Amino acid sequence: MKKVAVVLIVLVIALAVAYAGIQANANAQLEVVTSFNAEAGELPEGITIDKTGNLYVSLGPPFFVGGGYGAVLKISPDGSEVMELVEYPSGPAPAGVVVDAPGNVFYALPDPGGIGGVYRVGDDGNPERLPGTENMIVPNGLAFNKKGDLFVSDSAMGVIWRMPPDGSAPAEIWLQHELVAGCTPEDFGANGIAFWKGDLFVANTGRGALVHVPVMTDGSPGEPAMVAGNLDCAPEGLFGMDGIALDVQGNVYALLVLQNKLVRIDPTDGTVTTLLTDEDGLWNTDGACIVDSVSV
Repeated sequence: MKKVAVVLIVLVIALAVAYAGIQANANAQLEVVTSFNAEAGELPEGITIDKTGNLYVSLGPPFFVGGGYGAVLKISPDGSEVMELVEYPSGPAPAGVVVDAPGNVFYALPDPGGIGGVYRVGDDGNPERLPGTENMIVPNGLAFNKKGDLFVSDSAMGVIWRMPPDGSAPAEIWLQHELVAGCTPEDFGANGIAFWKGDLFVANTGRGALVHVPVMTDGSPGEPAMVAGNLDCAPEGLFGMDGIALDVQGNVYALLVLQNKLVRIDPTDGTVTTLLTDEDGLWNTDGACIVDSVSV
């Protein structure tokens, strides 16, 4: 089994937890859906799934590693068919990717000072950058709320942006707070984001904290609160938390890319349970996030 395939294996486990109602554990069996060639720069980063079971995966080395191949792929549920939706032969590489209810694909493209932003893949197959997203530095995690607004974490700025997905208005900063900011201006802050029952959960990579942001009736953010982790920026606990997702009970599944772990977090008391580690095949290397996102 190629280690680089694990990002899709994790998706299979997370789906089982969410829809079958089972409890994932460290002895869960891994199943390869598809694999990639790490030597060719095919490093899976973001991942999501549409309502028919198709997988969407962004590939390529993170922007801070340097140039290289970047793409967004559509993969059939059984892995037998792979379609390249977007390609950047020499980079940059897309990060987070999401699909809305009608099936439109959106992806974040970190490229400070270049063509970075949030893109929608149009009906003609051509990517279109949403207005205002050119002001983002490192767009990363993506999530839709129930109203269909698109939210984006900017890991370098340490903020959360909001925008209409149809591009009818420019993106605007929705939340700026110390709990979603990095430890220093050079550190990553807000990364993976996910909604549950109308509220937003944010993974803070550098601080190693899971943050809950209540959403007010007018759509504005309430006061953020830490669910789990700490704010001392030490390389332990939830340090390096990246992609997150929630199941129907509200449990948070998070990948700690700098620790090679998949954990489950109980949002009621912050209890952290380790589900998978590098002994099960999760790994990253040389700063390139091989295991990055989960989806439920």
